Amino acid sequence: MLLRVCIVFLFLPLILQSSTLNIKEIQNDFYDTVILRPLYDKYRKKSLVDKALKERAKKFRIYNSYWEKAKKELYKKSEYLSSSQFLTLVDLSKQVLIVVLWDNEEKNFYPIGFDFISSGNIQREKDVTTGEAHYFKTPTGFFNIKSGWRSEGEIYKDKVTMPYGKKDSFVFYFGEQKSIRYNTFDKNDTKIKNPEKWTLITDKLKFAMHAHVSTAPLGIPQSHGCIRMTNELNIYLDNNLVFFKHLYDGKKWIHPYKKPPTRPKNHKLAGEFMLILNSVY
Repeated sequence: MLLRVCIVFLFLPLILQSSTLNIKEIQNDFYDTVILRPLYDKYRKKSLVDKALKERAKKFRIYNSYWEKAKKELYKKSEYLSSSQFLTLVDLSKQVLIVVLWDNEEKNFYPIGFDFISSGNIQREKDVTTGEAHYFKTPTGFFNIKSGWRSEGEIYKDKVTMPYGKKDSFVFYFGEQKSIRYNTFDKNDTKIKNPEKWTLITDKLKFAMHAHVSTAPLGIPQSHGCIRMTNELNIYLDNNLVFFKHLYDGKKWIHPYKKPPTRPKNHKLAGEFMLILNSVY
């Protein structure tokens, strides 16, 4: 009952429209595997899970008005969608990733579910020392996946941080992209301590989206410019082939070196695109 109530409340627009695709079943699967099940694994008690769900809803919900504006942005890219397929929408202002389904017959976009992410925080450049990776603003635009690889499951010395998530989590790579960052070093490669003397510069970021485990919370900018997500969302994108259209021939995985998803499904809805906006509003 809890699952059904939440789905109805969060996705009211879908009740008012029809689709040739089984939207509700796909929504329920997302909500159960990405949101509900991890909360029960963490808290064990329904009362605590309900409390966590309420706190989550306070941070973000897909209201009708929000989704109508989101669809206007998505429709600008509909010319790239020749078949029904998954794609993702990232709203940097809300720090959320929304899994979207395009129904090519109905010519309509449907939100399948959302989860919190963490994007680039250029203010953290102040902590960068010589030779360390810079902090970029996560680029905006319409991206298609270029390649990717599976995580080795590396764990830092703190025994908590897994920069690319659990072993075999897929790292979705979108190529080298232009973005901005602060230059906090002078011509002698000495750190500039006064922030008023920092300059914004254009540089290139090797842009990826990947799972991430650490004490740093999702829902606020924290990363070097890539998009961080939970292991659960990563697994969902992986198994539902949200970015694997180019790696499947029907139900056959065609890449000779990369491991396929462990539980692939929705082969006919495989996609490849991600739209990133500074804000839907």
